Amino acid sequence: MTQFVPPVQPSDPIEDAVGKLVHTVFGHDRATRARTAAILLCAIMYAICCSAAYYAAEINLMRPFAPKLLWATSMPAYVAFYALVRFGKTRHLKDPTLMLPQNVFALLAIAFAYTAVGPHDRGVVLVLIALVMVFGMYTHTPKQSVQIGVAAMLLLGLSMGVLAHIDPDYYPPDLELLRFELMLGTVPTLIFSAYQISSWRNRLAAQRKDLKMALEQVQQMATHDVLTGLYNRRFMQDRLEDAVKRFERYGERFTVVLIDLDHFKRVNDQYGHKVGDQALMAFANASGIVLRETDIIARWGGEEFIFLLPNTAAEKALVALGRLRQALSTCTVSENVPQLRVKFSAGVAVHDCVTSLTHTLERADKALYEAKSNGRDRDVTAPADKP
Repeated sequence: MTQFVPPVQPSDPIEDAVGKLVHTVFGHDRATRARTAAILLCAIMYAICCSAAYYAAEINLMRPFAPKLLWATSMPAYVAFYALVRFGKTRHLKDPTLMLPQNVFALLAIAFAYTAVGPHDRGVVLVLIALVMVFGMYTHTPKQSVQIGVAAMLLLGLSMGVLAHIDPDYYPPDLELLRFELMLGTVPTLIFSAYQISSWRNRLAAQRKDLKMALEQVQQMATHDVLTGLYNRRFMQDRLEDAVKRFERYGERFTVVLIDLDHFKRVNDQYGHKVGDQALMAFANASGIVLRETDIIARWGGEEFIFLLPNTAAEKALVALGRLRQALSTCTVSENVPQLRVKFSAGVAVHDCVTSLTHTLERADKALYEAKSNGRDRDVTAPADKP
């Protein structure tokens, strides 16, 4: 039956151009895009504040030199922040967005703006402290949130006291004291809120990490054999069905190898189950070393194993089994029984025509039975199916 292939839709040049622009400006990976977006948002806010400062200077609410100095320092600083984040220079840092240096720079800019605004309008600048705290509470640790808040209070409080002492006419001590008291009444609340949100965020991140580890453990237990660490029968059954679907759709043949360890019951009876378990693990380890990364190995049950070898002819499968047999001949199974060697019988069946998975497994099982009947420690290839 002919497989329907949908026509390839032509790409939109405008959409492609926008996509390239986004990747160029923000970065190619998701984490870098999020960080550069935060940097650019802060830069836009600084540009707006600098524009407001120019207007304030025009109407005599701010000293004329202040807007130029703010612009000359903030824009180069954010160009540097952006370049470091955009080109991956901060990925190895605990603070890859450089939010802590940005907050420190913002506090210095706020303190400078506070000194440049007129006496009766200076309190407006203190509102910007809340903006700094809000930006930091979603990236800082609880300790860093407290440090930024305390630093803001100390820096502004020091500025108020020093300026009121140096120039009491332009910085009236009574007004500065009032603003300092208001800051003491509001900033600690912001510090507490930032601390709480940072703590909740850290706990949520830890819970997500624990949940991810738990899910990985559940997935490991659901798909792997506990003793050997190989895939289990359920997982292999799904992979075999996927291989059949690929064959039916694309013609990708595959080979199934059923393996049974020779005289395994005798090993358990003579040397104990511990040595038997060591024999199973020795076979699993040797198989993982000898076979390709694309091959899938599973414990089929008891001392039985199964290999799924994609795009492999019977001859190639026999070569791989020969390498495995050679590796096991020099492998020490147990230090307590140094002379013990693992041997196996194998049945090989190639799935190269349209048939059921059950039929292919039955062919491999019959070949395995023939190998055991003919003296064990050998490989038998099932006859090819007629198309």
